[in-house]
Amino acid sequence: MPTMTTMPPAALLAGFCAVLSAVAVWQLVSDDDRDPIDVGTTLIVLAITFGAVVWAAIGETWLTWLGRAVIAVAGLVLGCIGLALVVRYWNRPSSGRAGNDDLEVSDDRL
Repeated sequence: MPTMTTMPPAALLAGFCAVLSAVAVWQLVSDDDRDPIDVGTTLIVLAITFGAVVWAAIGETWLTWLGRAVIAVAGLVLGCIGLALVVRYWNRPSSGRAGNDDLEVSDDRL
């Protein structure tokens, strides 16, 4: 009796991450009020997806070593840029709007 082949967990993870990356990119593109934190988190999500693709490619021997290396380096570069954006702009108020804990000129706490 032939056995049914199943998709390996790394490939499932790569597919799931690809869907989440598509959602993150769509949110970034469709948002009129994006800030560097949004760009940074989207780049980090893309980097995680690239990492999952490399893991799946190694486990299933899909790509050549050169192809895996290119995807891995692209993921590392995207992750580093995304992390730098998140760290750099973490304490900056988004779009110049005051948050709940920020003081405004007309605030009674001044």
